[in-house]
Amino acid sequence: MTKHHAPLLLLGLLLTGTLLLSCGSGGSSGPAGPIGPGELTVYYCRVIERESEIHVEWAADAATRGEIRYGRTSFTNLVNIPARLDTHDVVLSGLDFNTRYIYRVNIFDSLDRSAEFTGDFTTPVKSTPEPIISGLTVSSITETSARINWRTDEPATTILYYGVTTLSDSVTKDSFALQHEVILTDLIPSTSYRIRPEAVDSTNLRGFGRDSLFTTATRMTVSFPDTTIGIGDTVRLPIWITNAQDLAALRLGISFTSGTVEVVAVDEGPFYTNNGGFIIFSNIRNSEGFFVADLTWTIQYQGNQRIGTAADGSGIVAYARLRGVDSGPVEARFRADSTFGLDVFAQTRACSLRAGVIEVQP
Repeated sequence: MTKHHAPLLLLGLLLTGTLLLSCGSGGSSGPAGPIGPGELTVYYCRVIERESEIHVEWAADAATRGEIRYGRTSFTNLVNIPARLDTHDVVLSGLDFNTRYIYRVNIFDSLDRSAEFTGDFTTPVKSTPEPIISGLTVSSITETSARINWRTDEPATTILYYGVTTLSDSVTKDSFALQHEVILTDLIPSTSYRIRPEAVDSTNLRGFGRDSLFTTATRMTVSFPDTTIGIGDTVRLPIWITNAQDLAALRLGISFTSGTVEVVAVDEGPFYTNNGGFIIFSNIRNSEGFFVADLTWTIQYQGNQRIGTAADGSGIVAYARLRGVDSGPVEARFRADSTFGLDVFAQTRACSLRAGVIEVQP
């Protein structure tokens, strides 16, 4: 078992805008320069309308987090922004058209310096009678699934058409919402899909989103080659991985004929060590004829948001050190129920499994 900085197992890992108003008490334009020595310098804080949405934006001389409170006559809504970033752009939700709102923005940095801005804004008049769809995103893409999100400018139903060459399939949710989400499943790996969101409001007017494309991930393959071992000899069996993408963790489960070989250890491979490998742990049970190895990679962050890992591509992820004990076929194979990957959001990444022939010779 190889230890790194923290004893963490795989299963632990699992489980162009129109300016409405500048922020500032009483509608002032906000700070034009440093507030004072040793205090938090806020370069700007403003509320703007962009594509019929209300954005609160600010930037400071340090990474900050923030809280935004707003409402018609009192602060009935709260948006908490825990991620500390140099600049922020926050979209306010749950707003009615052509309505005045008051707001308060509180900004904090890691040194407990803070700033507060208050004011009011008026939302735009609805430009079209039908629902307007915006903010379409595709995330959490795996070999067989994807998460689709978008917004509407008024409460409306959730409709998503999708397909490979034509929009032949659809998902519909009849409840009215401003924030919409559809999780597509049973997709084909390495395949481009076309999607189009639509929405119907309470007066039966239909809004149409733009057609977009996304491609599902390529299925990873885990394999080991044909190998011959002499009795009493020890070999390093390379375990290969191909088509990895932002891999955060990998579990390898291999069974074999007990008594033919002895698994001495599971060692790190170059794909692991060269791509930010974090910890490797193995559980070897020679008497029962199997072993399990868990490998994890360091997750990269932008603020508090997970953005990926360095574990991309192909290579030897680990070596199983095998010692020949008795002549004959070893009948080694991957255990499908215990060989899989995880992405940075702990979503399972399925693997194609290819086992070579291992034989112990006299």
